[in-house]
Amino acid sequence: MDTKKHYKLYKDGKKWCVMTIAAVASIIGLATAANADDANTNTTSPVQTTQVAEETSTSSTSDTTNADMNTNQSVSESTAALPAEQTNNTDVDTAANNEAAAPVQPQGTEQKNGWVNENNNWTYYQDGQVASGRDYTYLPTINGEGNSWYLVDNGVVQSGVQKWAGSYYDFDANNNYQRVDNNYVQSQWGDWYLFGNDGRILSGVQQWAGTYYYFDPTTYLRVDNDYRQSQWGDWYLFGNDGRILSGVQQWAGTYYYFDPTTYLRVDNDYRQSQWGDWYLFGNDGRILSGVQQWAGTYYYFDPTTYLRVDNDYRQSQWGDWYLFGNDGRILSGLQNWQGQTYYFDPSTFTKVVNTDVTVNNVKYHLDANGVAKQVSNVDVKVDRALSQRGVPYVWGGNTPAGFDCSGLVQWAYGLDAGHRTTYQQATLGAHKRDVMNAPKGSLLFFGSDGAPYHVAISLGNGTYVHAPEPGDVVKIGYSKYFTPSFYINM
Repeated sequence: MDTKKHYKLYKDGKKWCVMTIAAVASIIGLATAANADDANTNTTSPVQTTQVAEETSTSSTSDTTNADMNTNQSVSESTAALPAEQTNNTDVDTAANNEAAAPVQPQGTEQKNGWVNENNNWTYYQDGQVASGRDYTYLPTINGEGNSWYLVDNGVVQSGVQKWAGSYYDFDANNNYQRVDNNYVQSQWGDWYLFGNDGRILSGVQQWAGTYYYFDPTTYLRVDNDYRQSQWGDWYLFGNDGRILSGVQQWAGTYYYFDPTTYLRVDNDYRQSQWGDWYLFGNDGRILSGVQQWAGTYYYFDPTTYLRVDNDYRQSQWGDWYLFGNDGRILSGLQNWQGQTYYFDPSTFTKVVNTDVTVNNVKYHLDANGVAKQVSNVDVKVDRALSQRGVPYVWGGNTPAGFDCSGLVQWAYGLDAGHRTTYQQATLGAHKRDVMNAPKGSLLFFGSDGAPYHVAISLGNGTYVHAPEPGDVVKIGYSKYFTPSFYINM
């Protein structure tokens, strides 16, 4: 009985063990099924897995490129020069990144093809692959309209200022990443650059917006407020806003004039400025002041205003004083200044002092200040006649080449043609008879009142100067030997 009981218990225990094992197995199976469901839920398809990996790689590349771009931008801002190379571009306008603007490869089992927007960068795939390296290539457009040229770096389209083929170009992210031609644009690091008709960055003197500018051949930046030599050798001045300058301009502590047509510096010329005044510029282009020679004479230019000085007595840069007339020309000869008469030497143009000068048959004495006082008119005329002693008698002569008696009188007194002969000259005054007391400068006549045949110029004290007769010369005569008939005062 005990044996049966134990057997029964054994059988009952065996059944319990089996049930227990079954229960445990059931629980483990449920847990396994649950885990299997979770695993199936989290498993990614092969295409998706590839995309995640590629996006992760692109994101990593983008982060690295962004670091490079930031480094380049910092260098550019500190040195005002273009960066050596741009490997990627992250500054893309959100409008250009609109996924609806271009076909994006859908997620699925197929490989990526065409343009795919990844982390705000457009990447071009072909059979799930991107081209390695940097290239300017002809591809379908990002907006899906035909084909165009793009600069791509490891498949990623580039924008902004980029280096390519030994030069720099600009690619506009707002205009389907197209190359920018013939435009002045701001780079991704803030500086402005000019690009030509073929898209290349420009340097030297360039025309833009109706004027000319100069761009440095090394940094390609616009040059302001400097005098620079162009690529063809000529020099030009550029202002504070970079525009080329013309007219009178200040540079390096003085003033120059730049032609409004050629923009070249003008040397050795008298030019009208943009505000109407006239200035003289020298052989080196510098504006001139002081006494300067121009157009065959001399002028004076004020050292402060550089304007021509008219009608003034000025001291030159070397210390001498000169008188300038109403038209600015330097003056010589007898000139009136501040109520006095002065004489300026015709060769040196300086004021003459302490001497006598004769001007137009009138004698002047110049005192220590140069003030001119007229000497007796008679003395001047007598001295003029005496200066011709020894000149031969010539019938009809009235020049220093030869004189007759009335010709000498006409020349010494400056008489007109109506008083050429002795008869005509005898009519210039009342006839007086006290010939031995005739004053100096009076005219002595020989013959009748109506028909005198000879004339002489009295020296006073019974002497005279005359041209006697053919074969003789101009000389001094005496009334006691050859007595005149009458005289007239002049």
